[in-house]
Amino acid sequence: MHSAPSSALSAGDGPARCIVTPGCLPDEPALRAHLERSRRLRPGLLLHWEDAREEGDLIAQTEIDEGLRIVLLLEGEVDVSYGRQRVALSCGCGGASAALVAVAEPEQLTRRARRGAYSRRVNLNLGLGWLAQAGAAPGALEDFMGRHLAMRRWDLSPRAVAIAERIVHPPRLEPLLQNIYLESRALELAGEALAGLDRHPGALPSTATGALRPREHQRLRELHAFLASGRADGLSLDEIARHAGVNANTLQRQFRAVYGTTVFDHLRECRLLRARHALEHDGVTVGQAATVAGYTSAANFATAYRRRFGHPPKLARSRV
Repeated sequence: MHSAPSSALSAGDGPARCIVTPGCLPDEPALRAHLERSRRLRPGLLLHWEDAREEGDLIAQTEIDEGLRIVLLLEGEVDVSYGRQRVALSCGCGGASAALVAVAEPEQLTRRARRGAYSRRVNLNLGLGWLAQAGAAPGALEDFMGRHLAMRRWDLSPRAVAIAERIVHPPRLEPLLQNIYLESRALELAGEALAGLDRHPGALPSTATGALRPREHQRLRELHAFLASGRADGLSLDEIARHAGVNANTLQRQFRAVYGTTVFDHLRECRLLRARHALEHDGVTVGQAATVAGYTSAANFATAYRRRFGHPPKLARSRV
């Protein structure tokens, strides 16, 4: 989409209809929330992420500029159209699918939302100017972009899925650092997508070179939630692996492939986030927060906290 838009709504017995125009955020709450999860990282580089259920039936339309549109669905469903080219993706928990669409001329984007429908997804828009500045040269990309509304399914690698997951749930950072974080993840994702365009037709897709099965993704997502809940605190890797129903080596390999980190690095991150929440909202002392984070030394906790969040824990407590 363009930058933050405004809207004109029409309602009836069917879904609300919204014509989106550049200028200001719309009055429609569901659409406003949707657009607030968009970030223009650079001119021609627009990122949007979502992890939510739709609040109501909605059809929203807006005008978009030329460029490469990347739609990546981690879970749930998404239904958008670029002009006459409809991209309707659906996948279960742990599955993932994606599509690339070439928009060679200004076009109309239509987004359809169904009340209660869930999606966890990432949309990345690469403008023609941005692609040119990035060094786009004659080749597969130029051929693809030369065909207005051409669409290609993208065989996602485990790395691409891991990058998308990090975009959907970015760390809480200061605005500048978070923008840098999101831009770096967006560039990684763009690299994965463009590499897929250059793949020789005879090359094996990433799904044939080690991507996990949907059941394995489901198991990892359940484990991911288990680690974040605090119930795994104090457990050994073998105990966590038994909970997941696999051996420790398999767990480490699959967890790193999907989330790009080790089980215990992720567990440490979860505990630091819980400690920060306790400091900011519960008024605990730095020593108590250290215990929440799993540290016996408040000094070691303060060092880890500063390295992760960019300020000492006592500063977070002073905001209570």
